[in-house]
Amino acid sequence: MSNQIMAIDVMNYPFTPEGMKKFWGSPEMREMSERILGGHIPPGVTAGQFVAQMDEAGFEKVFICAVKMGSYQGKGLANDFANREVYEMIKDYPDRLIGMAGYDPLNIMQSLRDIEIAVKEYGFKGVYAHLLGWDIRPDDRRVYPCYAKCIELNVPFSMQIGHSLELMPSEPGRPLYIDKVALDLPELKFIASHTGWPWCEELIAMVSKHRNVYMDISAHLPQYLDRSIVQFMDTRGRGKVLFGTNAFGLKRCKQQLLEMPLKDETKQKVLRDNAVKVFNLEPLTLNL
Repeated sequence: MSNQIMAIDVMNYPFTPEGMKKFWGSPEMREMSERILGGHIPPGVTAGQFVAQMDEAGFEKVFICAVKMGSYQGKGLANDFANREVYEMIKDYPDRLIGMAGYDPLNIMQSLRDIEIAVKEYGFKGVYAHLLGWDIRPDDRRVYPCYAKCIELNVPFSMQIGHSLELMPSEPGRPLYIDKVALDLPELKFIASHTGWPWCEELIAMVSKHRNVYMDISAHLPQYLDRSIVQFMDTRGRGKVLFGTNAFGLKRCKQQLLEMPLKDETKQKVLRDNAVKVFNLEPLTLNL
């Protein structure tokens, strides 16, 4: 039964009270919270409480990103989570909570060293980059060293693709800029996060064209997904789409996807199986 699928969320953020305060603390994030959330910032929970929420909602694993986000206005960092900081947050639940290392394209060599430590010592399974605040495209030369490190470590690279809801440039998020990256680096597993909206069909073209390019549907509640994305993931794109909540609520996001008129095979692959394949995950047997 589809409602018994143990989901895997490949896109979530630091969830503790300290993490929430820091995540929403920059001018860019405060402005977005006021515009979108009415200024309400989630209070945060402990790791144990978060895992309890996972159990209740039917999630096996959740990926927590060490977010590094440039500030377009401030020319510094709008978000700066260290990999070690996220590791300390999730380390007591290594089978349930998985880290995604951050990347700072203005501090390339230190970022590469930190990524290697995160993967080899902390068990992180990939890299997530939020580059729009630096006005940096996927095919920018400053991102290629990170791509090479991901290939070396055999982990996927995930990046926000599509418009920026924060007050940052959106044009660098055009999906077409993935094209040369995928051609140059066919060994790289590239995950285009956030659906590519409003250029969804452009992203579908990239995911369809390149064997090594995937997308996740985070940052948009499933009930509001663009029709082209829904049609793609229920047909020829069934094996190329991953599930993420973007901290919009584990239970809410999963339930909305389960209620969509999708084939059972699609729900199984999107909610779980594609993440297991892309991230080379070891399935966990849970007695819930």
